[in-house]
Amino acid sequence: MKNKYVSLEHNTVERSFTDYIYSSYIPKKVENYILKFHQSSTLLKLPDSKHQSIDDNVIPWLEYAQYTDITPDYYEQKINLNTSTEVNVIGSYRSFNKERLFNFAELSQLLNDAFIRDKQKGSKKYGSAGALYPIVPLVLVFQDHDTLTRGVYVYDGIEQTLLKIKSWAKDEAHHIKKYVCHDAMDLPEICIAYAADLRRSIIKYHIRGYRHALIEVGAMSQVFKNSLHKMSKGVGEVSWSGFNDNELTKRCGLNVRLCPIVMLQWFGYTDSTGK
Repeated sequence: MKNKYVSLEHNTVERSFTDYIYSSYIPKKVENYILKFHQSSTLLKLPDSKHQSIDDNVIPWLEYAQYTDITPDYYEQKINLNTSTEVNVIGSYRSFNKERLFNFAELSQLLNDAFIRDKQKGSKKYGSAGALYPIVPLVLVFQDHDTLTRGVYVYDGIEQTLLKIKSWAKDEAHHIKKYVCHDAMDLPEICIAYAADLRRSIIKYHIRGYRHALIEVGAMSQVFKNSLHKMSKGVGEVSWSGFNDNELTKRCGLNVRLCPIVMLQWFGYTDSTGK
């Protein structure tokens, strides 16, 4: 019990100090600019809306541009590299076996391998400007399974624990997946959500720090993808921006202005055997 109170006192002092730094040293002009800019990028799609976010005139160009590289029309010299025999590049998946879920041991292995923090150096497997690590990995569970019940969990890479911050009833979880996360009903019953502590992002590097935070999301999702495919065959993942930003963030118990969810990453088995 004594250790519990010591830990609570330490966390209270640390939070108070953080609040003091944020209120005293974050330039308000920068903070307001970033918060407004981020909100301008959010999405709100009403249930069963037939509105197409992509202009019809853009669709033919997408068919041409997707899966291509940007190369110059003019160059001074072309140098052939040694030919690679690598042809098995693993891309994203959208077709999953929803009946087979990750058990608790598999999930523990996956999260620890991707997001664990080195206890001596304090580093993680992905880079973070200024070692601030402002991106919080959440685990969203839409169906009770094994030891996890529906709701939102924060992964703690130091203690290697999941901290449940919000519970969902069955109807609420269904509504969130069907309407808040657009067209996600055929996706697995679990995903990673990346939330950005915007104040932590900008306090050192100001506006540039917001860019660093988004780069970190990309690095985290790639590390998670590598850990997933290293763990097992017959698995897949897909990064996802199709969700109502503010509603999902609020449903996860987070502040929509200061700690918004910026990306989802669904993962699961892609066939019935997992081999």
